[in-house]
Amino acid sequence: MPVHFRSRNSHTRFVDMSLHRRRDAVVQLRWRIARSDEEHAQHGFWTDHLLIDPVDPQRIHDWIDLTFIGADRCTLWNAEFLTTRMVAQDKAREWAFEHAHAQLSPQESQREFSMQWKAVPRARPSAPRLMELLPQPKIHYAKFEGRTFREECDRLETLYAASNANPVGESFTTHRNYAYGIGLTAVVDEENLDCAAIVRTIQRFRDIGESNWQSV
Repeated sequence: MPVHFRSRNSHTRFVDMSLHRRRDAVVQLRWRIARSDEEHAQHGFWTDHLLIDPVDPQRIHDWIDLTFIGADRCTLWNAEFLTTRMVAQDKAREWAFEHAHAQLSPQESQREFSMQWKAVPRARPSAPRLMELLPQPKIHYAKFEGRTFREECDRLETLYAASNANPVGESFTTHRNYAYGIGLTAVVDEENLDCAAIVRTIQRFRDIGESNWQSV
């Protein structure tokens, strides 16, 4: 699958590599794409995601990791595509958690997120010792009108999404500190990241010159 770590001190950034090394990486990716039997190989990108799930053909993809070759044929894009819907949901979830958590006292927070473990009886004396996570008791708070912390998060998330306070627009953001290719985060207004949507996104990225861009 595509490598998404950012370079550490022991790695050389892709953009700092020699032209020869960058071209080698592109050639290897081209061969990987060519050897693939998947539909996406016909469109010049590679991913290990199942774009058509044989178990659930109607499955919707809100995010996908993939790699593709840049227009200059010397650049390898190490990309993550996300739908605006997924990013908006993540923003609403994060906002709801932060606002609900801010209302808990330090003691309530510790109790809410503490984990209790118990030892699992061994089948035989020589068996390894295993631990089991105990179910977290549901705590109802008067400050949340009798709701649990999770229920309060769900309520706030729904309110935030309904308010559309900070709508999520489309964007392309590049990351030049990756060791494998140049990173790319694309947020696109697509219902489903199927093969056709991915091809459209790659073409749009090329149309804007393979650079950073954000909708107004």
